[in-house]
Amino acid sequence: MSPATAAFALMAFNATMGALDTVFVRLVAGEVHALEIAFFRNLFSLVAILFLLKPAQRNLNANGLWPIHGLRAVLKLVGLVSYFLAITMLPIALVTAVAFTMPLFVTLGSSLFLGERLNAHKTAALLAGLLGMLIILQPPGVEFGIGMVFALSSAIALAAVALLMKVTSAQEDPMRIAWYNLLLTVPLALVLALPVWSWPSPGALALMALQGVGGLLAQVSFARAMKFADASLIISADFMRLPIAAILGLALFHEPVQMWVLLGGAVIFSGVLFSAYREGRRSRQV
Repeated sequence: MSPATAAFALMAFNATMGALDTVFVRLVAGEVHALEIAFFRNLFSLVAILFLLKPAQRNLNANGLWPIHGLRAVLKLVGLVSYFLAITMLPIALVTAVAFTMPLFVTLGSSLFLGERLNAHKTAALLAGLLGMLIILQPPGVEFGIGMVFALSSAIALAAVALLMKVTSAQEDPMRIAWYNLLLTVPLALVLALPVWSWPSPGALALMALQGVGGLLAQVSFARAMKFADASLIISADFMRLPIAAILGLALFHEPVQMWVLLGGAVIFSGVLFSAYREGRRSRQV
């Protein structure tokens, strides 16, 4: 298998797990609160990462970055819980399409808080994201309700998590950053989940285990894919999430496939893809 083929295969797995993540939440949300889903998702990810890290890597030496890891843990929980709540209120394909705005919020945040230049292609990507959201919402045809607020809040919170990872990635390996994050997120999520706690059924527990382990493996697949090929070449595979989510929503929950959602998601993702392509070309020319 060539490096490019391996990269696309890894990204395809990442996209598939992203779509299945929404299905797992929808299937268990009837009996398990969103806060409790967040706890079990992170708990099973923590168990999985224990098998991926070498014993020497499983330590508490965070090089003085614990405050940043703590902030990331809080924002990650906000993002996950908002995402899970949005899934219970909106069609799966719509939540997936809105999630594509996350890289655009990263671009905007990088310019506002990290001093990165907002050049022409990044500005074009942001405008494409705005246009895509207008296509999805079809104002004033679609009410901007609480479900959409949760979906956008999740994208913004997870973009902030990505920005903080940028800050720490120069000093730590991505897997160790995930390790520190899970060490903080699991107990924090447990405390938040206790007031709404109810023991899940074995079936729900199994689905959340698949969600947690699969989510971590998706992160690892994404990181490995970036080593095999340029991000601008392989990130296009991530768009598979939207049609997969639409098909699963139709097959499992009888959600109609809305062409405006697919078109808006395609426009948003085109902006992300164009920006990644231009960034890849610029970095090779430097």
